[in-house]
Amino acid sequence: MTKINYTLLFLLIFSTNSFSQSFQYHIYERYYNHYDSMRSSAYGELHTYLQGEMLEDAITRNLKVDAKKCVAGTNSNYIFSLEPDLFYNYQMNILYGELEVKIYGNGNVLKNTVTVNTKHVGKINQKANFYINKIYDELITKLGEDVLSKLPKENLINGNFCTIIELSKPKSNIDKDYKKPIQA
Repeated sequence: MTKINYTLLFLLIFSTNSFSQSFQYHIYERYYNHYDSMRSSAYGELHTYLQGEMLEDAITRNLKVDAKKCVAGTNSNYIFSLEPDLFYNYQMNILYGELEVKIYGNGNVLKNTVTVNTKHVGKINQKANFYINKIYDELITKLGEDVLSKLPKENLINGNFCTIIELSKPKSNIDKDYKKPIQA
């Protein structure tokens, strides 16, 4: 009886490993190095935050599939690049979140571009990072359930492609000493 149990356990582990897909995610460098900002009211203080670290934390907390940060030399079934965009409408007290996801597959080909949206009602005066993290959590959960779980099984793609993704995005022409004007 124990041989049958061990055999079934082995087959179960083998089947989940052979049928599961692996993913690598890529977040552009600018989301780690350049702050984004939003205001809680027309004349409120400017809240600044780094999107890259917050988005990466949301991926580790909420993505149920096997996903790791894009590293050269690592193979996976798909690579997806993430471009977050948040907007707070202080008149309606709604925080909108949008995540543009580009999915690359075998042969370094862009397979699909998907946009995931969500919104949350609430004032961000004192707990802005809490609400931003909540939006990112919802976006990543929707991404995993609605998009990544429905992708077909593909051959492996190498993580070296991540450097090409980073280089394909045009660099900003803004000087490093440039100061953005304050909007009223």
